[in-house]
Amino acid sequence: MTVITGQLNGFEVEYITDDAAFLKAVTKLSQAQDLALDLEFDDNRYTYGLNLCLIQIADRETCYLIDPFAVKELQPLWEIIQNPDIVKIIHSSSNDIILLKTLGCVPQNVLDTELAAKVLDYGRTSFANLMAVIFNIEIDKAYQVSNWNTRPLSEEQLLYAANDVVYLHALKDHLLDRIKALGREDWLWEECRLLEQIEQKSQADRYQKLRGAERLTYFELFILKQLYYFREELAQDLDKPAGSVIPNEVLINLAVQPAGNFNEWQNTKGLMGRIKDNNTFKQYRRVVQEANEQAKAEGIPLTRPVRPRHPDFLVSKEEAERRKTLLQPVRSYIITMYGENVAGLILPQGVINDFAEGRPLEIRKKYAQKIVADVMAELIITLPIV
Repeated sequence: MTVITGQLNGFEVEYITDDAAFLKAVTKLSQAQDLALDLEFDDNRYTYGLNLCLIQIADRETCYLIDPFAVKELQPLWEIIQNPDIVKIIHSSSNDIILLKTLGCVPQNVLDTELAAKVLDYGRTSFANLMAVIFNIEIDKAYQVSNWNTRPLSEEQLLYAANDVVYLHALKDHLLDRIKALGREDWLWEECRLLEQIEQKSQADRYQKLRGAERLTYFELFILKQLYYFREELAQDLDKPAGSVIPNEVLINLAVQPAGNFNEWQNTKGLMGRIKDNNTFKQYRRVVQEANEQAKAEGIPLTRPVRPRHPDFLVSKEEAERRKTLLQPVRSYIITMYGENVAGLILPQGVINDFAEGRPLEIRKKYAQKIVADVMAELIITLPIV
């Protein structure tokens, strides 16, 4: 354990780099009613995949910076984060929740201060902006995209990381007091419970979303798919972001116009130097050959997929416009009552667009259902809400 600074905003800051110090910290943290939490991670910027690099967690006295590379077993901390009796204060928590879930930790009782700010109709809800507006404190974000995989971390990095949590309790208290005064506490908790359900997007068919893939034929897309997984294996072995091993544009070009020999492979611009060897070329050539043979055997056509320019409406354009016109006054009324940013939570424009296209008026949030129903009654608009 290394104490990197005596005090930061009234908090002791401790850098945890061994199991004994970690278990001592966990014992103290388990007794808290609320904990401020943030994670530093690398998402395919310097290494392959989504990787946890640092955990910042604080009760109302001590901020612990926990090195996940040095602590052997993090399960005792996961149990605290999963404890529904302890509030976890996180700002803009979606990525943190997704990462924790990939590590086997399902956070419970999260209070997201960005959502709290939206419930209060703040337009700019970044942590730095809220700290500046509410507390007149400037937060330096210079180290936000630094390489958190490196060791040792600099003291500047550690202080930056601590800054992300030592103000969260005060921010939560300020926002929550205002939310309670407005009678919107139930709104916030329902929003946070929904946020806890977020899951990582499916990795299937990601190759189809690469820029330029839309111009490929079915046959070329089949080749691209095999090359995409080939690149993933290379990147994982090298522990490098896939796009730095073979950039997306180069990957598509290799699917359309494969390198025919080792010399062409070596002269392909954009390839990471470490994969320009003959052995990797042979792997690449085998992948392309097998993909070609399989595509031909399955009769995959050489035509391009038909891609509609606009989503299919379930109703006529005239009916879609009528349905949209029916709901817009409801949203305008909500904006007048609560503000535009709050309206984005209660009745997002996307919900109106879906309704206009012929889908049911689907509002998942109970508090939002009640507000929309009350406004429609006020405006004498009768529509079923599902």
